[in-house]
Amino acid sequence: MLLKRITLNNYGPYSGRHRFDLEATEERPLIIIGALNGGGKTTLFESVRLCLYGRYPARSRQRQYERKLAELIHRAPAPKMLDAERAASVTVEFLLYQNGTVTEFMVERAWHAVKDGISERLLIKKRGEGDAEFCDLDDVEKDQWQSFVNGMIPPGISDLFFFDGEKVVQMAQEYDIKSSLNSLLGIDIVERLQADLKVNLMRNLEGGDKALAANFEELNRKKSRAEENAERLKESRIRKEEDLKHARGLIEEAEAKLESMGGGFAQKRHDIKARLEAKRTQMAALSETLSNLCAAELPLSVAPDQTADVISRMDQDAALAQQRVRDDMIKEVMHKVRAGLAAAGPLSRIEKSEREQVSSDIISSVEGSLRKTPRIGGTETFGFSTKQQERIRGVIDAANGAAIQDAREAAATYGQVREEASSLERALASAPADDEIGPIISKISELNREAGRLEGEIDHIESGISSEEAHIKLLDSKIREIRASQYKNKKNRRRANLTVKIQQTLEEYAGQLRRRKIALLESYVAEAMATLMHKRDFIKSVRIDPESFAITIYDARKDQIPLPTISQGERQMLSMSILWGLARASGRPLPFMIDTPLARLDAEHRANLIERFFPLASHQILLFSTDAEIGRAEYRRLAPYISGSYTIKYDSESRQSGERPGYFWEDV
Repeated sequence: MLLKRITLNNYGPYSGRHRFDLEATEERPLIIIGALNGGGKTTLFESVRLCLYGRYPARSRQRQYERKLAELIHRAPAPKMLDAERAASVTVEFLLYQNGTVTEFMVERAWHAVKDGISERLLIKKRGEGDAEFCDLDDVEKDQWQSFVNGMIPPGISDLFFFDGEKVVQMAQEYDIKSSLNSLLGIDIVERLQADLKVNLMRNLEGGDKALAANFEELNRKKSRAEENAERLKESRIRKEEDLKHARGLIEEAEAKLESMGGGFAQKRHDIKARLEAKRTQMAALSETLSNLCAAELPLSVAPDQTADVISRMDQDAALAQQRVRDDMIKEVMHKVRAGLAAAGPLSRIEKSEREQVSSDIISSVEGSLRKTPRIGGTETFGFSTKQQERIRGVIDAANGAAIQDAREAAATYGQVREEASSLERALASAPADDEIGPIISKISELNREAGRLEGEIDHIESGISSEEAHIKLLDSKIREIRASQYKNKKNRRRANLTVKIQQTLEEYAGQLRRRKIALLESYVAEAMATLMHKRDFIKSVRIDPESFAITIYDARKDQIPLPTISQGERQMLSMSILWGLARASGRPLPFMIDTPLARLDAEHRANLIERFFPLASHQILLFSTDAEIGRAEYRRLAPYISGSYTIKYDSESRQSGERPGYFWEDV
């Protein structure tokens, strides 16, 4: 398949008729369509699947589908719209190689608003080689046109070729590889044939066995109800996923608005205020510490000469006090000596003379000792007690030691904290005011809560789907048990046995075909990873379980690599490799259409996609990109492979998008 042209008429943001010519060559397979976010590139990207499949891929309910179509009719700025404006259409023209010939097809899906909903019309025409005009499909009934399109380009594999690069990891994780392979191999047709054979087989149950027949009918009714419940839950999941997508889109818009107001910095406003408040609290505590020091001994540290004089005077006072105590002690001793001599009673002249001599010697000795001891002159200055002096000395020592050190540390910390607070005040002043960003941040928080609620509901629905599918499998098992019962006659038993053998053969055929294709898919995915990942020797092989279809990757030593250990970029490359491998395994030459192709990738992985994927993945690749993804440098590297490019620009005043040839800065 080769896309030739997409034509939009009054579709989404596109007012009037807009045509995108998309033909590419083998040497230049790339078509690049650029637009800023909200410009209309995703709308153009989604228009191809809408045109080809309509409601089918989403399996949405009719009312929901009609609402979507109504939203895609362009609305003019004027409040009143003409009837002609209440209609829209998408046309896709493409070349398809069939039975040795190339045929050009035109598929147009048009719709217009009516009183009770939307009226939709599908038109398909073809043009063979050498034909000048498109002609009707005479060999296909009109009511079979959608089936005809589905047969040319199966919707079951369209996800392999038309995908959003930003969601490729989620898509590859959630994508059912078994369903993809079944669709690629036509095994889904085999499964439908097996189901028809089961119905035919059950019709041959023994007529007399009413209980067996009744049980069979009841099991089939339960299975139908379970299938209806599963289908209803899947439709509900689709609606919730659309609501979640819408909520995430609103979050992105609000975040973009917040970014334009104050950059990502605006979102940190509350954090900055909290940090500033903490700094101010710290400054207040440090200020109180300094005040307490200043109210205590710290002021003494600024008068070292005076405090030294106080210490000196207290030393002198202490010496005078000691001298006074010593003098008092001597006087007391002398008094006791004289008193002792006087109390001796009557003495002889000789005894009296000896006692006077002893007394004279004692007094002379004491006076001699006093003369040898230096005397301190003056009087006491303060008259402090010993305890008072010790307390005063401790205060002065603290003022000149620990207090001044504590004060220096507190002052230095205060200065540092004050500078940090000033920096935060300047940062806060540069961010938008609370009354500007507050409502936006509140809206983002509300939308995030809504998105979380929807995610929880989707998980609950997924659990319900799994439960119903498990119930269906159990019912199938019971139905198979009934199948082993008696049949009404020999002829029917022979027919039943033959049916069972056919089913077994079909199951064996499908299993062998699937295993063979899995082996091919494993090699394709491994080759793709070797091409896309910058660690060439990191992943050497891939294994896909034939029962669960779980993917396991191995390194060069054949050790399993746990998926959680690889980086986000490597995970995206793995997902891209899976899709590329499935696309190659399909054997169908379809174009790739990739929205946001380089989203959330580091420089090396972006380079690998640019150099190894985009030029080689298919004969035609349409990239829908912003100038932030594919900038000048990336565009120059892709230039040798580009057949054409467009830039889409949205005009907010006229509320419509328009295109021009060339990519952003380049006119073609």
